[in-house]
Amino acid sequence: MNLFPRPLRAVSALALAGLVSASLVVAGPASADVTTVSTDNLRTGWDADEAKLAPSDVSAPDFGQLFATKLDGQIYAQPVVAKGTLLAVTEKNKAYGLDPVTGKVRWSRDVGKEWAASHIGCGDLVPTIGITATPAVDAASGTAYFTAKVDDGKDADHPHWYMHAIDITNGTERPGFPTTIKGAADNDDDHDFNPKTAMQRPGLLLLDGVVYAGFASHCDHQPYVGYVVGVDAKTGKQTSMFATETGNSKAGAGIWQSGGGLMSDGKGQVIFATGNGVSPSPHPGKKPPSQLAESVVRVTVQGDRTLKATDFFSPVNNSNLDTDDTDLGSGAPMAIPDGYGTADHPHLMVMVGKDGRVFLLDRDDFGGSGQKSGKKDDVLQVGGPYKGVWGHPAFWGGGSGYVYMVTNRGPLSAFKVGVSGSGKPTLSRVGTSRGNFGYTSGSPTVTSNGKSAGSALVWTVYSKGPTGAGGQLRAYDAVPVKGKMVQRYAAPIGTATKFSKVASDNGRVYVANRSGEVYGFGRPTTLALTSSPTDFGLVAVDSAVTKQVTVTAKREVKLTKVRTEDPFTVGKVKLPVTLKAGASLSVPVTYKPDTAESLSGAISFVTTTGTFAFDLHGTGTKDGLLSDPSTLEFGEVPVGGNVTLDASISNTGSTTTTIGGSTAPSGPFSTDSLPRSGTRLEPGSSLSVPVTFEPTAAGTFSSTLKVKSSTGDVSIPVTGTSIKGESKLTLTPGTVQFGSVQVGKSVTKTFDIKNEGNLLLTLTKAAPPTAPFDVPDPVSEGQQLEPGDVIHQSVTFSPKTPGSFDGTYLITGNDGQGAHTVAIQGTAVAKPVTSAIVGLGDRCVDVRKGKTKNGTAVQLYTCNGSDSQTWARSGDTLQALGKCLDVKKGGTKKGTKVQLWGCNDTSAQQWSGGPDGSLVNAASGKCLDIPKGISKKKVQLQIWTCNGSDAQRWVLKR
Repeated sequence: MNLFPRPLRAVSALALAGLVSASLVVAGPASADVTTVSTDNLRTGWDADEAKLAPSDVSAPDFGQLFATKLDGQIYAQPVVAKGTLLAVTEKNKAYGLDPVTGKVRWSRDVGKEWAASHIGCGDLVPTIGITATPAVDAASGTAYFTAKVDDGKDADHPHWYMHAIDITNGTERPGFPTTIKGAADNDDDHDFNPKTAMQRPGLLLLDGVVYAGFASHCDHQPYVGYVVGVDAKTGKQTSMFATETGNSKAGAGIWQSGGGLMSDGKGQVIFATGNGVSPSPHPGKKPPSQLAESVVRVTVQGDRTLKATDFFSPVNNSNLDTDDTDLGSGAPMAIPDGYGTADHPHLMVMVGKDGRVFLLDRDDFGGSGQKSGKKDDVLQVGGPYKGVWGHPAFWGGGSGYVYMVTNRGPLSAFKVGVSGSGKPTLSRVGTSRGNFGYTSGSPTVTSNGKSAGSALVWTVYSKGPTGAGGQLRAYDAVPVKGKMVQRYAAPIGTATKFSKVASDNGRVYVANRSGEVYGFGRPTTLALTSSPTDFGLVAVDSAVTKQVTVTAKREVKLTKVRTEDPFTVGKVKLPVTLKAGASLSVPVTYKPDTAESLSGAISFVTTTGTFAFDLHGTGTKDGLLSDPSTLEFGEVPVGGNVTLDASISNTGSTTTTIGGSTAPSGPFSTDSLPRSGTRLEPGSSLSVPVTFEPTAAGTFSSTLKVKSSTGDVSIPVTGTSIKGESKLTLTPGTVQFGSVQVGKSVTKTFDIKNEGNLLLTLTKAAPPTAPFDVPDPVSEGQQLEPGDVIHQSVTFSPKTPGSFDGTYLITGNDGQGAHTVAIQGTAVAKPVTSAIVGLGDRCVDVRKGKTKNGTAVQLYTCNGSDSQTWARSGDTLQALGKCLDVKKGGTKKGTKVQLWGCNDTSAQQWSGGPDGSLVNAASGKCLDIPKGISKKKVQLQIWTCNGSDAQRWVLKR
């Protein structure tokens, strides 16, 4: 069982004073395998064994795409690696074993017919559903476990969910598998598992010889309930099925977590988050109720291997989360490894969902619901709200610890683990990326060489929006510089998968996409020069420290230049020089900081075969205090709302400083965690001051937070604006009616999404219809609309078979109104038979000069078989050149001319055949007529009182 990150070094000298010693961290196995989603069962996403992915390696000119292997089907699951095999699974129910170095397919396996999403009308994952969740692998045996939805029942309404166990080296099924997931929950005999509505999105958890899978529903399609299902990893027997909701007909509380894995922090412990449903009323955390929607839940394995809820947390506004579809369960819980909490709270966990609040929880006591005085959330900290999260955080253990998260239509953010003035653990946002991430961007992964300063990178997948267009693999330096996350690397990866996760292994990075491609990134396996990162430690501002950087040649190489950038400088070195294989060269490098901050750089060796760079790191010190961020800007907050931001205050000096006093900001700003006088801060350590803005009246407010110390003071400006009002989502029209559309044709129509309120509106749910309706550019979940903003949402009807079709576009905003729907309706008609319309004198009904402009005359002309004389019956209309035979201005008087016009479903364009060969117009009841009965070329046709004459008799000739 891999509960903890890979082996970690001892905590650095910059570890936060007052924290429990990081030497208590329990090391995980030394294996380089990637056996589960987000690296480990704590779901930290931290791969601490990646010295070959140092920032200088990733910046090297030869770092890049190693392969891109095309597989059959979209890939939503994170790739995993074990026994020298890279495993990828697809929505076509295909599993593939790849060479992790070359990407070559070694074996493939088809586990059954994939299930079409159109059977349930949910457009979240289209067109087919197969293997969606990230597998879990037993590294010792090489057994990979995954679930698959298979269309093998008596009809499409009766698919099956299977748990598979295969040998990762060749794809063969293990004895006792696959297992059909079925039956009633152990805690609810009244409802059986429904494989049609069930969705299995969270990454699997392998724990104590049992594989656990979490279930929700496709687009909240009823009936459903959230489940955790256990299957014995050896026998394939189902050991447990736990329902998140019992005793209520509404049910819900699905476990989807945007693909984040079920989490475990110890033997027999499973932790997860739930979404919409029946939320708990105020309850103690250790006495979970039977309804657990909008919650973080701990279930514990019992003696009979069933599961029992033993702890939970649910925000006090859980019913609002349900109404607005700002479900907590869009995120997945992540445990901070032991050693980063305090003596009173050693075991920490982070949770953030769609509404953007960052909850810091105590894993020993989740907090229940409404258990704090005033029926408030009884948690260690509530930060934000920031932009919402569809995914989960990642962690790096350098310094006092950092937490990273990608926000929807917001930045990648870095939070520093700290301690408040009252001694509670905190998270303070200390850095953000310069650009925002679109909806469907992925969750972060961290690679590092243990906790070594300057060795860590944060990897994630960027997407422009719902379609996954513009997908990129990105890497950022893990430690922000002046409040900004520095982007180190970016590469295109095609169409990004929704909420994708990056895997790392042995100096390589893997990611998959929506087009079925698996990418591998890294450096060539043989390098001419090698070296190690150089850490200069703590250096006073304007002082200098010199260290030797030594490089070793792996083959003969000629060095021509050595360079670096401020505040690092290269000393004297005799160049050019040729190094034989095994020879070394030492170069003096001086670090002279001019600011009190942590800084990374690189030293580059230019050779005749390329440039090789190696990492440098140092921390400038200066007596005094520094706040990160330097100001607390709350922006606009509705009257009666509240937002909490944190200032992380660090001792930037080289000696211990003592807090001498603090002044809280005034007005609608408040804090209950001012640093206590006499508190000692060691060099490089910090404390956090959370400040809450809770306005009761409209206006613009400002104040200052001040902290004094024996070595210097810091003042932090605090600003915020409060406004009255509300947001209001409207969708018009409520029905989009396509009418009749020919099979093989496409018609596009729009409806309007509008904010009719006077406050900012955020769309929290946007589920488009499925085929034959298509939404090429869907509105994003997380999209914000200013007051009065309108989005014109297009929907295309592209039928392939005749019939009547209905769909629904479901959209929810955070305005308290709940879900809104637009009904989408269309009728597909068979491709009409085309023919010429022949009248008096064997002349044909013709579009003058073949023009398609509205108002073009329809005339009598010599038959020539052209497109302008080829007419098709579509419903009650006659169409040529893509437009309809029309009575000018909808006239009904005899003698009114006929013309070509865009089809508009009016009666002026509807014609029926009379028994005498006439064509009768529905609006006027008059017949298509040749003026004066004279068969003459170019005479424009008209309508006239039906009289049975030859001038009104028409014959269709194919």
